[in-house]
Amino acid sequence: MVHNAFQAFRAGVLMTQTEIITLDTRGLPAPEPLEHCLEALAELAPTQALLMWLDREPFPLYEILRRSGFKYHGTHQENGFKLIIRRN
Repeated sequence: MVHNAFQAFRAGVLMTQTEIITLDTRGLPAPEPLEHCLEALAELAPTQALLMWLDREPFPLYEILRRSGFKYHGTHQENGFKLIIRRN
């Protein structure tokens, strides 16, 4: 049983046999996490999703993702912020 939105989103990713690409930007100064994310998204295939780890929630990134046709879901974790991104 799926208990929260992140699990549901991730379950949807897994049900479509999506390859998960992990990008860990914790510890990097701004704007490097955003730059690395945009570089990774430019290379992201339709069968892939980006799992990104950050030090904090990336509010400026959300509008860029919406305008660029990506869907995303993030959660606060003990060791950072976890964000999963995939193409619409």
